[in-house]
Amino acid sequence: MQFRLYRFFLTLLSRGIVLTALMPVACYAKAWTAKKLGDRTPLFEGRLSLDFRRHTDRFGMLMVMVLGFGWSREVNIDVSRLRNMKRDVTLISLASPVTYLLMYVLLRNAANLVLCINPASFILASVYFVVRKAAFSALFFGFIALLPIPPLDGFHIFYQFSWPKFRRWYFKNYQKITMWSQYILLALFFMDSLTDGEFSVLTPLEMLWTFLLDRFIFFSPDFMKSTMEIIAELLSRA
Repeated sequence: MQFRLYRFFLTLLSRGIVLTALMPVACYAKAWTAKKLGDRTPLFEGRLSLDFRRHTDRFGMLMVMVLGFGWSREVNIDVSRLRNMKRDVTLISLASPVTYLLMYVLLRNAANLVLCINPASFILASVYFVVRKAAFSALFFGFIALLPIPPLDGFHIFYQFSWPKFRRWYFKNYQKITMWSQYILLALFFMDSLTDGEFSVLTPLEMLWTFLLDRFIFFSPDFMKSTMEIIAELLSRA
């Protein structure tokens, strides 16, 4: 029972990192890209900041802490200020998911390095758990953002290269598409969260991203040795 409570406490810590560090960095990257491409709207709205309070949505923040997934405030852009709309909207839309995926690589390397220092340390094992869980949250958020479902960044990219007939259909059915998109996203989130990945279309695709990005993971602790040493340490304290 105590171990479960401690594990839950570490999980909350990792979700706190997502809210106060990962989300603000991803939003900042998107706002900074928009500014560099000529749109100062995010600057005027105060989004060129790493203060998490400027980026968090209250309900989205609650969802992150309770269920492990959620969303931040949308970074508004004015496409009329962009010099090359198709190219610039694509770059702005890629900024956030690419940042999440880069943070996954950095955090995974950091977590593995921590455990490599002393696999028998209960404190370092706890740090490893928190950082590694935050890393996989970054991977999940980055992957989700690339899905071609409105209002995600992946849809903005898809829309820029879509055919005229699709655009007319999208504008004609905008309200219905928005409503059904919300239902689809919630179903994807809840199905993955409630079944712990057992019944989810996201899990195989997330595993593919993990396989691709794990090529950049340079530290590999001996997990079997680490697990046995940690268990031995826990039993000695019991």
